[in-house]
Amino acid sequence: MTDKANYLGAYFSWVMDSYDLGAVVITASILEKLFYPTLGLLGAVLPIVFTVVSRPLGGFLFGLFSDLKGRKVMLIFTVLGYSATVGITGILPTYYQMGILAPVLLSLLRIFQGIFIGGDVSSSFTLAMESVSIRRGLFSGIMQSGTLVGFVLVDLLFTLLAPKPFFISYGWRIIFLTAIIPAALAVIIRSKISESEIYMKVEKPKTADVIYGLKPLIQTISVMIGFWIMIYAGPQFVPILLGTIMKLPPSVYGPLALYMNLIGIPSMILSGFAADKIGRKSMGILGTIISSAVASILYLGVNHGFPLLYAILLFGFGVNLPSAITPAYLSERFRTISRATGVGFSYNGAFLVAGFSSIYISLLSRTLSPYISALIVFGIGSVISIIGLLMGPETLRQSELTTE
Repeated sequence: MTDKANYLGAYFSWVMDSYDLGAVVITASILEKLFYPTLGLLGAVLPIVFTVVSRPLGGFLFGLFSDLKGRKVMLIFTVLGYSATVGITGILPTYYQMGILAPVLLSLLRIFQGIFIGGDVSSSFTLAMESVSIRRGLFSGIMQSGTLVGFVLVDLLFTLLAPKPFFISYGWRIIFLTAIIPAALAVIIRSKISESEIYMKVEKPKTADVIYGLKPLIQTISVMIGFWIMIYAGPQFVPILLGTIMKLPPSVYGPLALYMNLIGIPSMILSGFAADKIGRKSMGILGTIISSAVASILYLGVNHGFPLLYAILLFGFGVNLPSAITPAYLSERFRTISRATGVGFSYNGAFLVAGFSSIYISLLSRTLSPYISALIVFGIGSVISIIGLLMGPETLRQSELTTE
């Protein structure tokens, strides 16, 4: 019963984390106009970039503390941190109200939010996977799909608010202020969880022991760099593509982003189920190949008459297949004494490279079309992820999580 409560607590709190992160993604084009009005496409991607590139610091520091002191304390601390930053964003004056100080403050808030969300991954993924003994691939897919559930919730609110005449002036703030509610729920949920039995059985490590156990880190970060380049040149870039490049109004691109994330939920669950049959590594490679195919349809097809809605749906389903293995795969690569640090820094450390994907696209777009630029960056990510997966073992058969 404790294991079930721990998994559910980690899952629902991860949904709420993703709601907060999704608020930044879906409002990127709005924030660009209100806080970075002179930067164009670069201004639209900066809030996302600041959020993700600060995540490695949180993943490492909070992951280390989680391995040394326990998962539960960190889960409560991180949710308090990211809920505070997202709430303050909702009341922050714009560039037109306070000048250059507005984008500076927004950038700082994005950095702090990234640190806390990065730290949250370390404990939530680790606790969830340590609390699952069978069908871990399936439960990994469900856990990772919580990201999209959070995005769907915020996309739905965006879609409802976007047609309102007050949306650009102050309606967007409701999205950030509302995020305080799920964050408060996360605190309540996390107060009910306990440490996993696996963690309680091992002798508590010293810092040197944790660091020594991070041997798989180069390989796991390689996998995650590839995955996250695909994600940030893909679904995280699509709202910018639709709103800033294609210049669709929020009332149009909001529902499209909603559909894209909604169809990704069953995709991740299906991928997790398949990972229990054919293996995490095999599913990751197969999913990456499918992702590249649907990315080509989206970025090349929409300029050649392919219906945008169908392209978005195909993309939303295919692009989420590989990353569904992430919670299980990363957790199975590290021993318990180093697992939170390994999972947290692998997942978030990749953003030191992948977090700039939107910047890479922006720079390439100076000489190429944004569509071709996005596809090139996406393709580079797919190659990196496949190479990274080939470097490591098949954790369905060789798992550190079951050989303590």
